[in-house]
Amino acid sequence: MSKMIDQLILALKKEQEIYDEIIVLSKEKQAAIVNNDLTEIQKIMEKEKTYSISLVKLEQIRSKMLSQLVKDYDLVEINALTDLYPFMTDHEVRNIDGIKTRLVNTVKILGQKNDLNRQLLEQSIEQIQFDLNLITTVGDGSVNYEHDANDTDVERKSIFDRKI
Repeated sequence: MSKMIDQLILALKKEQEIYDEIIVLSKEKQAAIVNNDLTEIQKIMEKEKTYSISLVKLEQIRSKMLSQLVKDYDLVEINALTDLYPFMTDHEVRNIDGIKTRLVNTVKILGQKNDLNRQLLEQSIEQIQFDLNLITTVGDGSVNYEHDANDTDVERKSIFDRKI
């Protein structure tokens, strides 16, 4: 059964490699967001999509392996990889533990980077909305002042409301 465990370890390692690549992409995306480089953001998102598809496929493979291990070891279910430890060698357990720890840390880092990128995008959207409001809110150029210097009857118009 060591062969099935070895394949499971390989799948987990491949998953870790993909997450490492996604972290690199998230750093690149952060720079692209800061620089307002929409073309680069789009390219990065396409790469992320490819990696996401690969992760889904790996998850399916891992799920099939775990299902086979449930049958092979006559288990009811596997809730965690630790459920398989009694059937593994010490080397396999150490290997799985190392990968598991690294995956957990990687996913945590990725979550933090995604939160930062989300915040940067929200700030960019707010800035765009502010700029758009500033551009589209235009006075008609005439201001009437009363004796106490208050403007009266000033009508604000959007350039989109004007006839051309």
